[in-house]
Amino acid sequence: MKKMRFRKLLYVVMGLLSISVCVFLWSDNELNKVLGKSTKVIDISSIVKPTEIIQIKNTNVLSDDCSHFIKNQDVIIKNGKIIRLGENQPVENNALIIDGTDKYLIPGLIDSHVHLKESKNDLFLYLVNGVTSIREMAGRPITLEWRKAIQKNGFGPRMFVASPVIFSSESGLTGYYYSWTRQSINYSTKDDAEKEIKKIKEQGYDAVKMYGFVNPEMFKTTIDISQKYNIPVIGHIPLVNLDVFYTSGQKEVAHVEELTVKTIDDFGKSISKNSKEFLAYLKIRSVQIAKKLKKNNISVTSTVWLCESFLNQRFDLKLKLKEIELKYVNPKIIEGTPIYKLGWLPTKNGYEYDGEDNLDTKKISLIYWKTYAEAIHIMTKALVDNKVTIMAGTDANVATVVPGFSLHDELQSLSKLGLTNSQTLYSATVEPSNWMKRNTGKIKVGYNSDLVLLSKNPLEDLKNTKTIEYVFFDKNMIDKVQIATILKAMEEANNENRSINIDEYIK
Repeated sequence: MKKMRFRKLLYVVMGLLSISVCVFLWSDNELNKVLGKSTKVIDISSIVKPTEIIQIKNTNVLSDDCSHFIKNQDVIIKNGKIIRLGENQPVENNALIIDGTDKYLIPGLIDSHVHLKESKNDLFLYLVNGVTSIREMAGRPITLEWRKAIQKNGFGPRMFVASPVIFSSESGLTGYYYSWTRQSINYSTKDDAEKEIKKIKEQGYDAVKMYGFVNPEMFKTTIDISQKYNIPVIGHIPLVNLDVFYTSGQKEVAHVEELTVKTIDDFGKSISKNSKEFLAYLKIRSVQIAKKLKKNNISVTSTVWLCESFLNQRFDLKLKLKEIELKYVNPKIIEGTPIYKLGWLPTKNGYEYDGEDNLDTKKISLIYWKTYAEAIHIMTKALVDNKVTIMAGTDANVATVVPGFSLHDELQSLSKLGLTNSQTLYSATVEPSNWMKRNTGKIKVGYNSDLVLLSKNPLEDLKNTKTIEYVFFDKNMIDKVQIATILKAMEEANNENRSINIDEYIK
């Protein structure tokens, strides 16, 4: 009798264990699937060929401060470097000549906040949009491998890679869960922090990525140890107030949104029910915040367009999907997973309204997100007016933020907020290059030849950043025809791996 009971118990335990293993394997597969790795990587090497010497003749060159174009300039590129610049330069032997007459040469654009996941085709989406440098804000080992490959063959944008996000508020099984599901680094003691940050430095990450749920003790510990290893801390504002944050030593805030959310917390009342009062409060508070950031030399990455999109994603998602270049986005990223709503499509999208279906509840939510967008605008304008370092970034691969294309959307949003076209271009070229200490972002002798040749003047209209004739990156170059070929190949690769039809959202 006892043996029979023992066998039954054993069978139950084995059954439960088998179910647990199956659930874990299924979940792990889902979490990996939405990273986009299963989509075929297009062969860009068959389209792009290195060119040793290129001479762009008689073009308009953007000035170092992005304020004007210098006319009738010849730019000579050799092995990925600008070697000569000026009027009527002699023609180099064996040079590929490009006529730049009535065209506009700008530095390659830089998106200062992206998420590559494991969708390698995204690298090429950046290039075809004139984005020749990116800052990956939640890196992983595969991202470091891609960076090495790009440094070798040049087939991708230059990459600044932050570490996986630091998530230091939890320990034990909960900590493991966050590390597993969010690809994060979790620690809760000083010794563990030392080991992880040392490893981050040794692996070659360029920065430590701070997350928002880090407690004050681990935040300070992270800053102190990172300074010891001479690696900057960037990202979200953790669980500290702004007065503590200003002098903490963190070098950058990854979103204007981070600052805005802190003011909502400080306001202490419902912004839906007290919208006018909150916005009046914010107009005063935002100036104070901007001055403190400037004083402590803390830069801010924008991601304004994404915050503006929340309203439509919540209440008119289908319309928002029709406005973007959805067909080029990795299908497994937009299709999401049943585990959590991080996809882009209806019923998959975490921003989409799923509250009570009554007019009052929807009205309150509608007021909230309208107020939220206006608050983002007020905060951004205060940062600009107080000369805080702003770098254009998009949060690419977050819902509706299409890699490469989204930076042009972000530039439009910044321009509408009151930044001059010159200031906006500066935020996507010179400013992030200076921040990263890279020889990019300007058209100067000795600088890397990361360049974009446009058919129309972006200082007259920022939409003209889309009028791309050529993109130059490292020792490579692509023209309009090649860009179209790359995009077509990417669309076909996506369609082969698509499980949900998106025809209704295609322009």
